[in-house]
Amino acid sequence: MTRHVAPSLWLMLAAAPFLTTAACDQGEEEPATQEADSAIEKVYEGALTMPQAQAACRCSLETVRLSGTVFHFGLDLSQSPPAPYPFQSTVAGTRVWIAEAPITRKLNVRTDAAGRWTANVVKLKGQKLTVSFVYEHAGYVTTKSQVVEVTDGAIEDLAVQFPTEAYFGLAKADIEQKIGALIGAPYTLRNVLVTTVGKSWASMYDATLPHGDPGVTVGITPAVQFPLSVGPVYFNEAVAPDPTLASTSVDGGVMFGNLPAGASTLTASKAPFSYTTLTFRVQDDIGLYIASPPHATQGTNSSGPGLP
Repeated sequence: MTRHVAPSLWLMLAAAPFLTTAACDQGEEEPATQEADSAIEKVYEGALTMPQAQAACRCSLETVRLSGTVFHFGLDLSQSPPAPYPFQSTVAGTRVWIAEAPITRKLNVRTDAAGRWTANVVKLKGQKLTVSFVYEHAGYVTTKSQVVEVTDGAIEDLAVQFPTEAYFGLAKADIEQKIGALIGAPYTLRNVLVTTVGKSWASMYDATLPHGDPGVTVGITPAVQFPLSVGPVYFNEAVAPDPTLASTSVDGGVMFGNLPAGASTLTASKAPFSYTTLTFRVQDDIGLYIASPPHATQGTNSSGPGLP
């Protein structure tokens, strides 16, 4: 049964490596961090209140509200003939957790009937966290977000476009066939990374379409070595990957594939505009990585939909 998680639920980040630069009142960072981690864990367990935890670690703790929406992506294959999901249709019952803190999966944070999820992160005050969100749902492809920076301000417009396993399987097979035709040999994608290069106003919460900024070139670091890895492969205006394109279309989509485990950083270029740099943490057990606007490759181009 789908349930909405109350905002008072703590996302416990105590075991996460990104707490290692904690700024506490104690002299040495490592012992201070360990005490803060222990205190945060006890808050999660209900053994300490926030004031008690702060006294125990002699650190200032804070909570940051995070919330977002899980949106459908692709075709609804249950219809005959298959048809696109309505734009902004959402997926209820999706589990959301933080990849850098696997213990958060056990909290069973799930989207409500409107596809929304909400939770609070407990963190050291003034400490910047870098986290990635994992989305899980039976019948859908487990999907991981780009790295998101959490500071002291709430983030309430997180979004992901979430494909079913059936649709993703068909789409991946089509891409594999196209790449195989280019290299003259069978090709298999073990992972796929997708972002939308969007206008300054682009957002999954804005029904104005298309979101994309055409004519943008996208690069990745470490560099892709074809055919060991692939990309950039840009999506055409029909939202289909097209290996013949040299830059984004009005759709704005771009993908890379078969990336090695570790951090991959995406940059985008189109004069005279600037674009957000994104980092993904690729891991061997997750096959799909998606950044959806407004937290995708956002640019400063404010022109209207479909315009250069």
